[in-house]
Formats: sequence, C-alpha cells, structure tokens
Amino acid sequence: MENLFGLLVGIAMGFLIQRVRASSPVVILQNLRLENLGIIKFMATTIAVGMITVYTLNLFIPDLLHFDIKPTYLVGVLVGGLIFGVGFGLGGYCPGTCVVGIGEGRRDAWFALAGGIVGALVFTLVYESLIAPLVALMDFGKITVQDVLHVPAIAAALVIGTIFLVVVKLLPTQVKRA
Repeated sequence: MENLFGLLVGIAMGFLIQRVRASSPVVILQNLRLENLGIIKFMATTIAVGMITVYTLNLFIPDLLHFDIKPTYLVGVLVGGLIFGVGFGLGGYCPGTCVVGIGEGRRDAWFALAGGIVGALVFTLVYESLIAPLVALMDFGKITVQDVLHVPAIAAALVIGTIFLVVVKLLPTQVKRA
C-alpha cells in the first residue's frame, strides 16, 4: 500500500513538474536568473501545501506518518547546496526534473541523470575522507522550527505555510527588467 501511495504521489508530482515546465532547462535557467519565477512559486506552493497537509494529518492521525528529522549539519549543508546549485545551473536540471525530461524525450536529461549518478558515486567514495569531517563541523543535531520557537508543530506549519502562500500570491511570475 505504501508503494502504491508513493507511486501515485510521484506520478502527480511528475504531472505538475511538466505542467509548470520545470523539466525545461530554459525555464529553469530563467528561474535561476530570476526572470521567470514560475518554478520558484510552484516549489514554494508545494512546500506550503505539503507542510500544512502533513502536520494536519499528523494532528488527527498521528500513527499515519513517520517523521525522520535529519540532523542539521550547517557546513555540510552549505557545501552540498553550493555543489548542487552549480550542477543545477550548469545542467539545467535537478534530480526530479531530469527524470521528467527523460520522459519527455529530452536527450540532454540523460546526461544530467548520468552526472547525478556519478556525483552520488563520488560522494560515496570520498565520504569518509572529505564529507564526514564537514558533517562534524557545526552539527546542531536534530532541531526543528517548533523546537526553536517553542510552539506546536501545527502552528509553525500554518504560519510558515501561510507566509509562503502570501509571498507566492504577491510575486509576479514574469519579472520585467529595466
């Protein structure tokens, strides 16, 4: 049943990614240059709706979901985000959009997927020597917004989700340059 649910969510996400043209490297680069905010607005909306939905479900059916909070490794996340961002900008794809691009028949998406697999292999090979020391730097452990703010999780989800949705509503999709 869990695999079927995961498959349905994956199909729905693939449909939405294609619908907002997030599988197009041209549109992705327009978003990275802040010329078109469509994908950014889509992602912020997805995060907001997902956050509110998950924490609301957890409020009424606590055994339905399992939260696995990952430790906050500040330096490791910063370095990983930088590497991911450079690859995202150079390739024009992220892991999800390259799979959708392959489904659309884009040949360049295969190269992005291959680059991701090679990157994962390199990460695995250098983990003990390079990554583990980064992880140890500024390790804040398993922290959450609700723990830091001392508020219930559903309250944090509602406030953050609402802020995201208001910002999405206020931002233009196409940004005109002066």
